[in-house]
Amino acid sequence: MIDAWFCVPIYRNYIIPTKDQDFKIEKFFYKYCQDFGHLLDGGIHNVTGDITGLIKISELDEFKWINSDLCSHVNNFLRQIGVDVSEHMIHIQKSWPVVCDTNGSVSPHNHKNAHISAVYYVKCDSDNGGDIEFHCPPYHPILNLPVMLENNSTVRYTPEKNLLLIFPSSLEHRVTKYIGKDFRFSISY
Repeated sequence: MIDAWFCVPIYRNYIIPTKDQDFKIEKFFYKYCQDFGHLLDGGIHNVTGDITGLIKISELDEFKWINSDLCSHVNNFLRQIGVDVSEHMIHIQKSWPVVCDTNGSVSPHNHKNAHISAVYYVKCDSDNGGDIEFHCPPYHPILNLPVMLENNSTVRYTPEKNLLLIFPSSLEHRVTKYIGKDFRFSISY
């Protein structure tokens, strides 16, 4: 028997919008592309709220409905890893749009200013890259074993419309090269 200690939990579920909510979110993203499309023309193949200064989209009317669903899923995530959720409050510190154009990607990073991060996929083409890839920390003990274990340092999730992923903010992640013909939209928290 093997006991798995110190593993990294990644929560996967879906938030399904109504047709009206979906329409309003996509409309927001296309307008965002119009407003900041000049950045895409300059050789950058993605635009994020960190670049444009839009870091609180969860407070906009188009996105407020997501907040209660997101908090419910965060509480589920925390309960599943043994946290007494009655002792904690969920607060959305930052939330920003991410637009990937053809050949867009996001470099490896983590979110040191938070405890829990999430990504919600608004629009994507699952067969054209743009996967989120999580990296095992280089100091993790599993990497010091003198054997090669399958998937011991990297795991990928292919984006799907309405997919929600929740993970520890300290976990390094990146977005692989997106080769779709239309934009890929997601919201990061």
